[in-house]
Amino acid sequence: MITLIFTLLSALYDNGKRFTDHKIRWIFRALVVCLISFFTEGNFIGNLAFNTAIFYGMFDYTLNVLEGRYWKYIGSTAIHDQMWSKYLGGWIPQLIFKIIFLIFSIYYNAYNI
Repeated sequence: MITLIFTLLSALYDNGKRFTDHKIRWIFRALVVCLISFFTEGNFIGNLAFNTAIFYGMFDYTLNVLEGRYWKYIGSTAIHDQMWSKYLGGWIPQLIFKIIFLIFSIYYNAYNI
């Protein structure tokens, strides 16, 4: 729940802004997700995977909707967006990856593999 709120607040913060460098915000958000995962009951690695999957799965789509773009839009500034667009097949493989990542993190937490 905390990760969902953090993801929504992050998207609201980025709404309408244009960034040429994502490194500082990426580091800040990674640290916050790590802290949320550390202080959540359970396995840290499982929590980290789950919280990362939630943030990664929701952030881009939420920001796209807030900014009035089509939900599946992939930007061209962030390195991972460039990789998905140029080398990894675009929005469909990205969506499939996000779903598999979320399912794996839920499975990992449920069975502690």
